[in-house]
Amino acid sequence: MRQFNDIDPATIEKQNSVVAKYIDPNNENNKWFFLIIDNHMIIANIEYLKHKKKWLHYQIEFPKKGLPWFLETTEEKFFKNESEGGLKKGKFHDIISIDGERLKVDRAFNADGQGNTGYSFVTLDRKEYEMSKEFIFTDDLLFNQGLFQLFREIASIIATDQLEGF
Repeated sequence: MRQFNDIDPATIEKQNSVVAKYIDPNNENNKWFFLIIDNHMIIANIEYLKHKKKWLHYQIEFPKKGLPWFLETTEEKFFKNESEGGLKKGKFHDIISIDGERLKVDRAFNADGQGNTGYSFVTLDRKEYEMSKEFIFTDDLLFNQGLFQLFREIASIIATDQLEGF
C-alpha cells in the first residue's frame, strides 16, 4: 500500500496534482482539495484560521477507483430499498476491496454532531492513531451544497483518465 506524506496546507494550491477545490459555503476558510497522484486520490480538508499555527488539516488517501465506487454505492445501495437492489433492511454500510485496500461507506445518523444525517467514507486499512481514516459528509453538504456533484465530475474524469486541465 503506497504511503503519502501529509499535504502542506501552505502550498497545496500550487500542486499540479490538485484536480478540484471546494470551498465550504458556510465557512470560506474551510476548503477541500482533491488530488490525484498516479492511481490514488487524496482528499484534504483544511481550515485556514487567522494564525497559521492553528490551521486545522486532515486528509485521507485511497485508490482513485474508490471515488466512483462511493458514488455508485451511495446511489445504488443506499437510495434504493432491498427489493430494488439496495442494502438489506437494517444494514447501513457497504465494504469493498479496491487495489488491495478496503473501503467502507456508512450511513451516518449524526454526521455533524447536531443530529443531521450523512455518509462516512472510510479507508479501513489506513490508520491514524490506530483508527481508520475517514471523512463524514452531511447530506446537506453532499446534495444541497454541491459536493456530490463535484465528486461526480471528478469520477467522470477518473473514468476517462482525462486528468489534464481539470
